[in-house]
Amino acid sequence: MTDLTVFTEVMFDFEPVGLADAMSEIPEKIRIVIESDTTAEAGAVIFFGLPVSEGEIMEVKANVCSVSPKESGFALTVEILEVDSAMKAIAVASLKKSSPEATGGKNPVWGIGLKQTNGVYALLVNSPAGVLNSAQLAKIADLSARGAGIVKLTHAQRIILLMPLEKMDEARSELESAGLQIGVLHKGVRNVRACCGSLCRFCQNIDAINTALAIDKVLYGRGAAFDVKIAISDCMRNCSESYCCDIGLIGEKGTYRILVGGRGSQVPFRALNLADGIKPADVPLAVKEIVDWYEKNGNENERLWKLLLRLGEAEIKKYDLSAVEKPLNDLGDGVDEYSRFKDQLARMAGVKVMKNSISFCCRK
Repeated sequence: MTDLTVFTEVMFDFEPVGLADAMSEIPEKIRIVIESDTTAEAGAVIFFGLPVSEGEIMEVKANVCSVSPKESGFALTVEILEVDSAMKAIAVASLKKSSPEATGGKNPVWGIGLKQTNGVYALLVNSPAGVLNSAQLAKIADLSARGAGIVKLTHAQRIILLMPLEKMDEARSELESAGLQIGVLHKGVRNVRACCGSLCRFCQNIDAINTALAIDKVLYGRGAAFDVKIAISDCMRNCSESYCCDIGLIGEKGTYRILVGGRGSQVPFRALNLADGIKPADVPLAVKEIVDWYEKNGNENERLWKLLLRLGEAEIKKYDLSAVEKPLNDLGDGVDEYSRFKDQLARMAGVKVMKNSISFCCRK
């Protein structure tokens, strides 16, 4: 049961729940586990709502294969029989891409079937380092012409295709035929950003583009309890905003410095140094080790900077900070400078805890 995608807090019924105008069979067998406070016998047919993309719930008809008791409630392994006809493409794409091999045992929120305010739906195209070949560009142009007629380029170096819901399945299939994949929206490793690497005269005898592609091969589709943003800049100019990501890389004389815990929202945090002198060939497994540690120690929806803050707060209680002035001024975001100072100290202490726990840091 543990090798199947698990959906928690699911309420089901033995009659249609009324979320769909029409239901359709799916073309292949897909099994999942639903956790509920009620149970049903093996062989029973049940109906329930299932989240398949951001803000979208579809009705599912399923056959109960087995039931196991839990501390609170029951875990039902079910085989999906039919889904909401209007969301069939989203359902198959989302559930097929939720295998443990692809996601690290967790189910990310995939960027397919995202309803927009004007009624069309979005599909996120994964493009590590923002690199596309001419055939892929031609495919995107063709799909766009058959959809809403436009695409959106995001600051995360990926593409958003806009189209009616019924064209999602066809678009997904055609993207895959061109070597493109759906991107992760939330709860996983997102598109790996990179600068122009060795194409730039400032690069440090390394190549961010190939490094990003190598990381993507190791971590694409990795699910997590939180979003993981990764960016690579081949020099201190920081063109990919590596200092604002959960995991950032900065090039230095043929190697990389790895930084962690950056944040780029209304109260930005500069990422902190974790390790330096990392050879490009060692970067993918080093980044994987960081994500593994993050997964082991982080709480649900806890971004890396928050985890470092939490781990470090206990450490800074050992220091007397009474001599530090506590000005009330802020930068317009409601956070005073003394609080920023304490948070910075705590994150630094959290990085020390992290460094002592990650093997490639300990080996250096």
